[in-house]
Amino acid sequence: MKTNVLHRSQSRRIWRFGATLGVLLLVTGCVATHPSPPPPAPELVLLSADAPAIPHDCAPAAGVVYRTNFDVQTDGTVARATPANGDGCVQLALQQWVSTFRYQPVSREIPSVIDWMQVTAARDR
Repeated sequence: MKTNVLHRSQSRRIWRFGATLGVLLLVTGCVATHPSPPPPAPELVLLSADAPAIPHDCAPAAGVVYRTNFDVQTDGTVARATPANGDGCVQLALQQWVSTFRYQPVSREIPSVIDWMQVTAARDR
């Protein structure tokens, strides 16, 4: 009779172990990371742009981000370049700079934005 009790006890342990293992495998399958798909190709591909030209008598404010909104036309040219934060000399220079951007042609007009901030640092010699 004692053998029977041990046998039942062992079968319960095996059953619990199997059930626990099954639940863990099920949960692991649900939470396991799946490889993410590659990011889509960028809609805009910049082909050329002139260098920005901020006039010498025009001083960008330290730490200020200057935003310019614009639309990329289907032929890759820029239209409606508009400073988002005022119409000072920096904003006008950036507006002229953005107007020189040329993109790979696109299938539809794409509203875009560029942020610019002057960063200066001392050079180590």
